[in-house]
Amino acid sequence: MLVKVVAVLVAFAAASVAGGYLYLRRSLPTVDGAIEVPGVAGPVDIVRDADDIPHVFAGSKLDALFGLGYVHAQDRLWQMEFQRRIGAGRLSEIFGDATLPEDRFLRTVGFGRSARAAWAHLSDDARLQVNAYVAGVNAFIASHHGSELPPEFSLLRFEPEPWSGADVLAWVKMMAWDLSANYSFELMRHDVEARVGAARMAELLPPYPAAGPSILDTAADLPRESDGGASLARPDRHETRRAELGRSEGTTPSEVPIRPGENWSRAFELGLGEPASAVRRFLLASRVEALGSNNWVVDGTMTASGKPLLANDPHLATHIPSLWYLAHLSAGDFDVIGATLPGTPAVAIGRNRFIAWGETNVAADVEDLYRERLSPDGSSAEFRGVQEPLQVVKETIAVRGAAPVAVDVRITRHGPLVSDAINANAEAAKGDDRPSLREPLAFRWTALDEEDGTIQAFLRLNEARNWTDFTAALRDFVVPAQNFVYADVAGHIGYYAPGRIPIRAHRDGAGGEGSTADGSDLVSTAVGSRPADGWTGDAEWIGWIPFDELPHAFDPPSHFIVTANNRPAPASYPFVIALEYPNPYRAERIRALLRGRTGLTVEDFRAIQGDTFSGHAQELLPLLLAHVHPTTPGDRTAVDVLKHWNLDARPDSAAAAIFDAWFLRLAPTIVGDDLGASALQAYRGRFSYVTRFIESLLPQTGEPSAAAAAWCDDSATPERETCDDEVTRALGEGVASLAGQLSPDEAKWRWDAVHHAVFPHQGLDSVPVLHRLLSRATPAGGDWSTVNVGPVDVDHPYDQISIPGYRQIIDLSPANDSLFIDAVGQSGHFLSPRYDDALAEWRQVEYRKMRMRRADIEEGAVGHLHLTPR
Repeated sequence: MLVKVVAVLVAFAAASVAGGYLYLRRSLPTVDGAIEVPGVAGPVDIVRDADDIPHVFAGSKLDALFGLGYVHAQDRLWQMEFQRRIGAGRLSEIFGDATLPEDRFLRTVGFGRSARAAWAHLSDDARLQVNAYVAGVNAFIASHHGSELPPEFSLLRFEPEPWSGADVLAWVKMMAWDLSANYSFELMRHDVEARVGAARMAELLPPYPAAGPSILDTAADLPRESDGGASLARPDRHETRRAELGRSEGTTPSEVPIRPGENWSRAFELGLGEPASAVRRFLLASRVEALGSNNWVVDGTMTASGKPLLANDPHLATHIPSLWYLAHLSAGDFDVIGATLPGTPAVAIGRNRFIAWGETNVAADVEDLYRERLSPDGSSAEFRGVQEPLQVVKETIAVRGAAPVAVDVRITRHGPLVSDAINANAEAAKGDDRPSLREPLAFRWTALDEEDGTIQAFLRLNEARNWTDFTAALRDFVVPAQNFVYADVAGHIGYYAPGRIPIRAHRDGAGGEGSTADGSDLVSTAVGSRPADGWTGDAEWIGWIPFDELPHAFDPPSHFIVTANNRPAPASYPFVIALEYPNPYRAERIRALLRGRTGLTVEDFRAIQGDTFSGHAQELLPLLLAHVHPTTPGDRTAVDVLKHWNLDARPDSAAAAIFDAWFLRLAPTIVGDDLGASALQAYRGRFSYVTRFIESLLPQTGEPSAAAAAWCDDSATPERETCDDEVTRALGEGVASLAGQLSPDEAKWRWDAVHHAVFPHQGLDSVPVLHRLLSRATPAGGDWSTVNVGPVDVDHPYDQISIPGYRQIIDLSPANDSLFIDAVGQSGHFLSPRYDDALAEWRQVEYRKMRMRRADIEEGAVGHLHLTPR
């Protein structure tokens, strides 16, 4: 009898699993057949090639954009829904009060408000194109319900609303946030100075070297000298808005001044919710030097074909589904292919029949925090001795399973008081580890201005045929500022760094990006380096760097252009673009691999994109070895392995693992007692600063200076430690951290045994059972300085949370031997074979063909879907 009962239960369980499986499969997209849809003027053919990359063929650009919206919704609707809810601050409607801190912060900053304002200011042509894309998304949504929607909708028991143009722009704003996070450097500088003072802070944060390579490092490439941009400066938007502000009703609690030494980075971090939050990592600026990218272009004098080659690999945060989606749109002369962002209607990186382009982040200083001096009732803010009324925007956050939450967003001339959200979240937080930030802080950011033509720039860029068209499109580009490299079929190459970059009233250190010609530090005191006093008027934005004077070059005499987040222009450039740049290891390595070369091919570019030579180890390791004195057998073995290392951070390298573990322990060991836990948390992931500091600390020969000795002495012990002691201790701690995870034989250690690129599911990774089902990870090589970048997360060593998530190599010759790859897969559905099928190829730096000819696309095609007008 028991056997029969067990058999019945097993059969029932099996039937339930099978039923659930079949239910979930109903939401996989239809890729073959014909469907009538509203919103198109003519038929749209969607051919999925052998790699499941959709090629949208239509009679007009508008119908092609409709088709892109449809396939985005087919493969990535949950991702699009999750992302637009981030942009709108509407997560709590589906997740409940767990995401209330994030929604409060998002509503306060005003991503959704700024998206709606930008939508109202777009040109009619841009709105027409965005609406065509939105119509494609909505055609899919209108015809799919319940089990036909991605599994996440069934799990969370809701269906998506129709899309709008403002939803598209909201995600553009969030991408700008991800790439504009210099506010986090302001917070870090405040915290470090509060602990050690301004002079010692300058020692901890050495600037980018004045002699370091710039993207434009020949005088012939520089834009002309200017009058400082005054003639083209845009008036401060707040000057006209100030008169329109009305006094809000009611009062708010009086502000409590921040306590001396209060840690602002920690307050921002804890004020944004619990660590398991689905979007917390996205909202907080990464503490790891990771976000970046590589691109380069060479002209025909250096290639086997006699035509340009262009490469790009943007480095952004990991998640699944991938940030990117590969697609091709073809409608007559409009024929563009590359990487798209689900939720937006353009190819962000790629090529058309005439030109190709790639992007890296400028990391321009486009965000400022301002301390505000408010009236006792909190309804006005002082500015140059006058009390100005605050604007108050009332927001209501719907919370699943709970009452709505009202939020009054207070806005000064400098922007929203983000401290209101942080303080409110802190007060609602549980436990003793609550931040106590109280000082009013306003947030100024270019993306919050009413006019933002960035999406318009991309739509125009997709149709550009030459350098003139290309640069004309970039004039609309606002944020985030990007380093664009360019090539065309006529043989030209070029570079431009567009974006709205503010000129500040009293910027110290103008020229040389915050450094003097001799390399001394002016960054520490420059306007924009730390939160400014908003009531003085001494740190106002007075205009933008004129477009014609932004860094650019066309057909440079060097015959190639490389950008890898290094400084755009030499120290003589008359404007300040940014205050922080990473050490230029990647740029130097790519230049070295290109310089003097001829006959370059796509395969040569592939080798460069896969390169894992560690410029960081090349520079720092000899210095560390000169100051280490291992005392244990394990440490002596580690040093021996490092002495014989060829500096290639390959996945199978034991030395790469040891060096990385050693480096991660240097900052905590040497300056942890001086900074304290919170300031150290903000500092230790800034790898370039840590490296420059260590290099200035440790002499090549002889004894360190008295200032260096003071850093190395541990104030918590009665003994007086030397720098050699601390370097040795850091090695021991690093080796011990690896020994707990690897085999006893250090010579057999592998870097990829502990170093994994991790891909958390967007929205549901924090649920343990779903994490195992939906998230992915893969072994990886490289470090933060390698071309094939592999930075580690200081909070979770040795996870890699920033990757080259898209790679492209574009051949501008008639052969079009172009390649691209997405890191994870095309599909957002975990039951699809395309959910993670690209991971293995991506890890091996392999690619898929960038097919543009119909015959090549049809060969081995896996789907033919025909959309016809209803």
